[in-house]
Amino acid sequence: MSGYSEHRELDRISMEMNQLSFRRQQLIDRRNMLTILQEFRNRSNRNSTEGSKQQTEIQCLDKELQELSEKKRELQERQDNILHSKDQRKECIISQGGVSVLPDPSVVFVEAPPSIQAPEVILDIQKLPPCSSQTQCPQCRQFITTEIVTSVGNVACLVCVTMSVLGCVAGCCLIPFCIDNFKDVTHRCPKCRSPIITIKKL
Repeated sequence: MSGYSEHRELDRISMEMNQLSFRRQQLIDRRNMLTILQEFRNRSNRNSTEGSKQQTEIQCLDKELQELSEKKRELQERQDNILHSKDQRKECIISQGGVSVLPDPSVVFVEAPPSIQAPEVILDIQKLPPCSSQTQCPQCRQFITTEIVTSVGNVACLVCVTMSVLGCVAGCCLIPFCIDNFKDVTHRCPKCRSPIITIKKL
């Protein structure tokens, strides 16, 4: 068996074992629930056909749990056999005509590191977006991540007046004063506390 097919087989076995564990936990939970329900029926002295149905279901669950345990044991043995044969193959050295030859190296899979972009530093303060950004403070000359402060501006007042004209006078016209998308944004330096730029919506 080649290294790649062994790797795929190990992945498949691992996935099957995870599915078996999940199914086993479901069955155990169902069995516990039925056992509690059966105890409750026994305490209330109700002897009905439901009790016998539950007992039959508990027996079926026990049988299925036993089958799952056997299947899991078989999968574990197959996994151990593959890992053991892989270790033996790595250790063995084949001797041919007085020359020692190592077996073919197995395929090594290397995951690429996660692609995390470096934060972008915006040096032109006129291009700052309406959210916190990294830039250089023009006052203290430090590289900082700006703090943003929102304030009511022309857009919020205009939308409020427009809503009043359209008939939203029962307090609904004040909604733009509560929403940040209608407000002006001021970037501040967190170190020297000086305002850097105010981005007006209108």
